[in-house]
Amino acid sequence: MKILHTSDWHLGQHFMGKSRRDEHKAFIAWLLALLDSESIDAVIIAGDIFDTGSPPSYAREMYHQLVLDMKARECQLVIVAGNHDSVSMLNESKSLLSYLNTQVSSQANLDDLESHVIALKDKNGEVAAWVCAVPYLRPKDVMKSAAGQSEQDKKLGLLQRIGDFYQQVFELACEKNTALKQPVPIIGTGHLTAMGGQVSESVRDLYVGTLEALPTSVFPKFDYLALGHIHRAQAITKDGCFRYSGSPIPLSFDELGRDKSLVVIDTSAFGDQMLAMDLFDERQEPIQLHTIPSFQPIQSLKGNLKDVLKQITDLQLAESKTKEGSFLEGKSLWLEVTVIADEYLSDVHKRLVEAIEGKPIELLRVMRKSVVEAKRDAFESRQTLSELTVKEVFEKSLQGNADIDEEESVILTNLFNHCLIEMEESQEQQV
Repeated sequence: MKILHTSDWHLGQHFMGKSRRDEHKAFIAWLLALLDSESIDAVIIAGDIFDTGSPPSYAREMYHQLVLDMKARECQLVIVAGNHDSVSMLNESKSLLSYLNTQVSSQANLDDLESHVIALKDKNGEVAAWVCAVPYLRPKDVMKSAAGQSEQDKKLGLLQRIGDFYQQVFELACEKNTALKQPVPIIGTGHLTAMGGQVSESVRDLYVGTLEALPTSVFPKFDYLALGHIHRAQAITKDGCFRYSGSPIPLSFDELGRDKSLVVIDTSAFGDQMLAMDLFDERQEPIQLHTIPSFQPIQSLKGNLKDVLKQITDLQLAESKTKEGSFLEGKSLWLEVTVIADEYLSDVHKRLVEAIEGKPIELLRVMRKSVVEAKRDAFESRQTLSELTVKEVFEKSLQGNADIDEEESVILTNLFNHCLIEMEESQEQQV
């Protein structure tokens, strides 16, 4: 069985006043073609199918047409709610969609854990995987606050309840699994920020109660964890089993420069227990990434005014080379410009407008930054925890704390190095 993992479609989104309707329409058409060519049996959308709780009518039409298109292909669809989604709106059609082979998990239900365990069946009608469909968890759904609790107590209590909820759903799936002749993979879902995930400008700060990010230790030992909320595709575990699919289209300018993708999981490549060493074995390849084409030309330019004006000229040359029949054919470029200069320039916007006049370019945003601000916003400062060593994380934390003077920095560094040596020695003894 092949299962496709995607998330964060944000149907109905407006980008700097621009509708994303055409992009979403083109993406869904591309997705349906992929389902056919790859013989996908099921699709999991890990939250934020809509951009707001009250999406425009065309976004709802796309949503319902997707369900019909999936039904026509005999492809199961599992949708879990995200923080942007409205529980009541998703519940409006939830029961009806279940008859069309689409299951929607809109809210955590402690009294009905069965509703969170969904069987994915192959073409022979046999269970080929279990999905622990866990939506965005609101604190009120999993716990009740007690009087007199400190902030730390609330944080630890919520972390415990979230972990308990995941474990209860997982154990129920395991119980169902033992009843089968042969166990099948168990796939979890989540819409949250997990530690190590790299966020982007368009990701709304998500606090599950008082928790900004959850450690991966909260999750049970799923064979695969389909995450949503963070728009940059990335794995948060070394073996690649727990990962964010990312959004299918860039939802902010700082998501540019990286391919958008979705994930296809092949359960036939899973053993009784999936070994980390097998994940990238060419013979098995249980996890495959599929790059999503661009459906709208978007560009962000940075530099001093002279450099930016030259880059705009180069953009026009690149635009004329767009291949006929491509998704970008006939579309104007959406442009963001960041002018880096310490001095005040009064005619920046006027000169930029003059530079794009008569060209298929729409100037959506102009920002100004000093040289110091530009350096601080460099890409290196936005690396994920998984890309950094423990020492690099410590050093970056020191650099970003203006309250620590040079003498204190030296003392903390020496203390950190001493602790690091002790930790390494302890690990060697355990081995």
